[in-house]
Formats: sequence, C-alpha cells, structure tokens
Amino acid sequence: MPVSELHLATARAALREFGLPADARIDFVAHRENHVFRVRADGVDLALRLHRPGYRSDEELRAEVAAMAAFRAAGIAVPDPLPTPAGEDVAVVVDADGTRRQATALGWFDAAAPMSDSGEVLLGRARPARIRELGVLAGRLHTVAERIGSALAADRPVWDAAGLVGPASLWGSATGSVSLDAHGRAVLAEAESRLGAVLGALPRDRHRFGCIHADLTFENVLEHAGGLAVIDFDDSGPGWYLFDLATTAFWCAGHPEGQALVGELFDGYLEHRTLDDTDRAAWEPLLLARALSYLGWSAARPGDPVSEFHEAELVPRVVAAAERFLDTGGTGWPGPPPAGRMGP
Repeated sequence: MPVSELHLATARAALREFGLPADARIDFVAHRENHVFRVRADGVDLALRLHRPGYRSDEELRAEVAAMAAFRAAGIAVPDPLPTPAGEDVAVVVDADGTRRQATALGWFDAAAPMSDSGEVLLGRARPARIRELGVLAGRLHTVAERIGSALAADRPVWDAAGLVGPASLWGSATGSVSLDAHGRAVLAEAESRLGAVLGALPRDRHRFGCIHADLTFENVLEHAGGLAVIDFDDSGPGWYLFDLATTAFWCAGHPEGQALVGELFDGYLEHRTLDDTDRAAWEPLLLARALSYLGWSAARPGDPVSEFHEAELVPRVVAAAERFLDTGGTGWPGPPPAGRMGP
C-alpha cells in the first residue's frame, strides 16, 4: 500500500521530536486508524505511529502509553514506549498542510508474526495453535488491571453499554451496515435496544470491569521467540474483562472447531482468573455486542477492504445470531466451560 510524501515527511519530523537520527531508515507498515512506520538505525528499532487527527486527545494517548508501561513493568510482553528527550509520551508536529499530528513511538518486536488471521479463522481456514497461551496472557493482563484499578484506564474511551451499542457507541451503530435489508436492520435495531438494557444492568465491580485491551484479535497478538506479545492498545479503556475474551471468541464462531478453540482460550484464562454465574450470564450479551461493534465500524468506513469483508461475511452471521438472541437470550456461538470449572 503506498503512502504519501506528506505522511513520510511528517513521520520524519516526528523522528526529530523523539531525538532519533535524521537518517534513520523509515518504512511504511500499515494504515487504519493510524499511519504506522518501522524506524531502524544503530540501536533503534521501533514503531512510529502518526495518529489520526482528532481521533484521540493528547490525554487519551498519554493514558494508553501509561497503561502499556504498567503492563510491561508487570512482566507482560507489550511494546516498550519511547518518550521524547523532554520526557513526553506524545510528540506533536504540524504537517505541510497545517494539520496538527500526534505521534507516539514504541519498541518493535523483531522476528515476530501475528498469531493468525482472524478472518481466516472465522472461515475455518486457519487454526491458531497457541490460543490457550493467549488465554493465559489475557488472564495476566486482567489480573494486573484489577490490581492497579481505575487509574490505569483514566482518560480512555469506556466500553460500557453506551460505548458498545447504539447510535452513540464508540464504533457506531450496526444498523448502518450497507448490506442490511429492512428485516436485518430492524433485527439489529431491536438487538441494540435490548443489549443496551442488559449491558446497563451488568455489575461493574473491580473483579469484572477495568482496563481492557478492547481489540484482542489474532492480528494483535504476536508470536515471537519469547512467547506471545500484545500490541495495538489504541482502543484500550475501561470495560468488562470478558469483552476481551469475547473479541477473540467471536472470530472462532464460524470455525468447525470453534467450541474447542474457545474452550482452550478459557482453559488458559482460568489459570489466572475465575468465572461465576454472573460472568456466564454476561457472556452472550457481550459476545453479541462485540459482533455488532464490527458492523458499526464497517458502516463508518465504506470501501475499506476490511469493511467489505465484514459486510459480506459478518452481516448474515450477526443478523442470525441477533435473531436467536432476541428469541432465546443466546447467540449459538461458543461460550465458556461448564459451571463446574470455575478457575484456579
């Protein structure tokens, strides 16, 4: 994918703000919410992110960097934030068009690759081999988040009922999906309304609700020589811990071994965490809310290749699951283990 000279020049300007060599090698990596570049020089190997203008405040980005630093200090493999020489976590540059751009710099995991492709898992074409380890990693993340408490997620978007479903949700309403027919749109509108009430009644005590990753897909978990690492905390913030597992589990829902995969995920998670009946009752609403959020994301980004995949592959699955949820309270998708297996 090509990147404009404007963005390259802006990335170069951000390098100077971080005190990095002007002649460092800079390679474009990806663009979704942010433009991401890999920067290399003697003793330097990092990811430079140019953040989408207006998407996050400086305070939100500082909170994201602080959360990563806290997880890393607890021994969890996450990117190592690099501050500016003045000690700032966020550098600000103005590009040639006069647009204020924020930048953050994070350590690069060398010789690492994503665990899997979420779409390929959904379609049954890939089976993530280390999903149990991912469950262990999620459990460790949530244990650290619970220990540190609300300060870890300060100034970040909140994945509560209002943040997950409906017109004001963080990723927008699923009813905006362009491939929906009138029936499907009505089903999703009713599901969003029902979920708003159900999620609004879920407990938010410290053991269940705290700083989550909020985008724990297979692409955001890297396999490297040291094990698994978690990247891309761009959407991290307060939310129900089970929402992270629902994110991973959703992409297993279409796999012929979906229940086995989700079982492995929970096997790992329960090494560090516990589940009770309240958690189990929250699972189906959170799983459907995760699915709906993807359709909201796509509706706001028409023409994006990921959006087109969502429209083609997710919409019919999510409408069917929403109908089932409205009728029975369940989605028919994989869930946590039986009540006899509560945790460590």
